[in-house]
Amino acid sequence: MQFVENMKKANFSGYKLLIFILFYLYSALVLAIPGMAVAGTSSNFNQKHFAEINVENSGSSFQHPGNNNENVRIEYEIKLRLPLEQTDDVWDWLFQRYSNVSWLNGEGYLFAAEFGDEDFTDTYFDTPDLTILSENNGVRHRMRTVHSGPAIEKDDRQLIQVKLDRGDVTGVARSEIKFNVSSGEDRKGADESHALVGLVKRNERGEFKTLFYTSHIDPYQLKPLLTLSQNRRRIYLSDQKGAFATLTLDLVSTRSWGTHIKWAELELELNEIRYTEANDEVRERMERVIEKIQHDIQQAFSAIEPNQTPKYNTAFKSIEESTRIPVREVFRRGISADSFFIISIIFTLILIAGIIYFVRLLWLRFFGKKSVS
Repeated sequence: MQFVENMKKANFSGYKLLIFILFYLYSALVLAIPGMAVAGTSSNFNQKHFAEINVENSGSSFQHPGNNNENVRIEYEIKLRLPLEQTDDVWDWLFQRYSNVSWLNGEGYLFAAEFGDEDFTDTYFDTPDLTILSENNGVRHRMRTVHSGPAIEKDDRQLIQVKLDRGDVTGVARSEIKFNVSSGEDRKGADESHALVGLVKRNERGEFKTLFYTSHIDPYQLKPLLTLSQNRRRIYLSDQKGAFATLTLDLVSTRSWGTHIKWAELELELNEIRYTEANDEVRERMERVIEKIQHDIQQAFSAIEPNQTPKYNTAFKSIEESTRIPVREVFRRGISADSFFIISIIFTLILIAGIIYFVRLLWLRFFGKKSVS
């Protein structure tokens, strides 16, 4: 209060004093929150990790674990972008087209199709310098709600997924490593304060952290950058041996960083387990089927075009183009999307209070019985 009295003695009028205080509080928040954002994220990341793991490559890029790792699966997925307004028309066509899939039979395959409706929520994590984004990789926490279809047993399932670029120039093939999310009982220990590490099942955390340490990436520096919501209408394609592929019509949206962005895409994905375990000859046969499906769709809808850009990259680029917020710089300072949302609410409340106070001053000055000095 002594600070306020001193400002009054300096001949500041009421509204000038208010503006100064608001600016002071806002500056304090901007400077303080980055420290608050990382306060609960203790990191033991230092050079001893590299000595213990015996890393040969000293580069900063994400090191691929290799196909000899049994947890690495190959994701073969053709991505197609379609106009948002055509989403329902495309689904109606797909539903009719795949109600009877005998037209797709060939090369020894006899197909059947089932339909599903699901919702996914994906929160993507990255380092302050956006290493994951810049290398077309992805690290996300996925939550899944299954409304109908053969995947109903996966309702409420959660996963941590790491997607890695395989150097495929077409962008069709990527590697995927999955980690289970811990139950409430598992969430004990020093790692629990971290938004991502604490989610990984305890007996898998060592492998999860090693995956990053061997790439000179501190897993404790990973923070939530954006969240995507997806309504997924799906066709599950199977043959005599079981699951073969999925055709997924995604309506994607994000409200991260104060934006509201929507787009639609169609994913044609071969069953990753079956594709990973197959030999080269079988893989080529599977690829020919999925390419036949792609050709059939593009013949029916000329506006649908291939676009292998990962959702994470698409979303971040759209966010940057849709907001004046310097997202890269803000995130680099340690402010996550959630922290920024809290800052925005606090600042908005302060601003509203300031406006109310300023209007009251004006009202009393011009309409009140006593003037306000």
